Amino acid sequence: MKRVLIYLFCSIVSFSVFAESPRAFLKAEYEYMSKTINTNTGDTLSNNKNFVLRIGNGKSFYFDPQTNRIDSLENDPHGKIMLEQANDAAMQKAIANMNEGLGETWFDIREKMGINRGSRYKNMKDFNTRTITVWDSQMGDRYRYAVEMDDLQWELADSTKPVLDYECQLAVADYHGRKWYAWFTPEIPMQDGPWQLCGLPGLIMQAITADGDYGFTIKGIQQCDEPLGDPYENLDKIFRTTRIAILRMKDYGNRNRAAQVSALTGGKVNIQQAEYKENIDYIETDYH
Repeated sequence: MKRVLIYLFCSIVSFSVFAESPRAFLKAEYEYMSKTINTNTGDTLSNNKNFVLRIGNGKSFYFDPQTNRIDSLENDPHGKIMLEQANDAAMQKAIANMNEGLGETWFDIREKMGINRGSRYKNMKDFNTRTITVWDSQMGDRYRYAVEMDDLQWELADSTKPVLDYECQLAVADYHGRKWYAWFTPEIPMQDGPWQLCGLPGLIMQAITADGDYGFTIKGIQQCDEPLGDPYENLDKIFRTTRIAILRMKDYGNRNRAAQVSALTGGKVNIQQAEYKENIDYIETDYH
């Protein structure tokens, strides 16, 4: 019954006319998985984060809910003051810890205080223009760039399996340097999915790369009536770039993180070289 209700709801809403302020009628929650390698032991570690996909009429918004919460606070005068005070307190404690030789870092302190962002990555898909607008960051600078949906071409396969009690079909695609296996359900007739994955005749419920380094699994889906999503865009503070350029910047920053953090904080914060690489490689590898 639940599947039938969502199917009917999506079919009706897709033909309706929305008000000027875009609204989402469906919300999907995904668990995002990426892997790292501990260079000391050789162990492969999995990192998991939560993302939300809000689906509206012809558009969708994909984001990290923790980052979205911090962004919304920063765009509220009272919330911004609260965050600045908390950040100052975290910085002072981190400096004291460094002077006393204690191990708790600025990041650890902020994490306990609940003021760390999650991923800065978010996107807005526009199915009318076949374009994905992506927002991301590198060492405090924010960037925006466009991705063409037509970069992603799927081939349907015969395999099926249930995901979250929905019967799903397999599709395969080579996308920006990685091979993807995705399971979608025609029972939810939305050509959408997590991250930049889309274009199948049904919502993508699960996807994983052929090497298993990255993946997405749906954790829940529900009808909603929420703002489609505000990327909190301030054009004065966001640089326009290209997908390849930002990936190369991230790669350089990842390999030179300690020096960049020290430079950004005037030498007040120094970090040790990470014991493991942040990623085996990025989710898109065609920047090499």
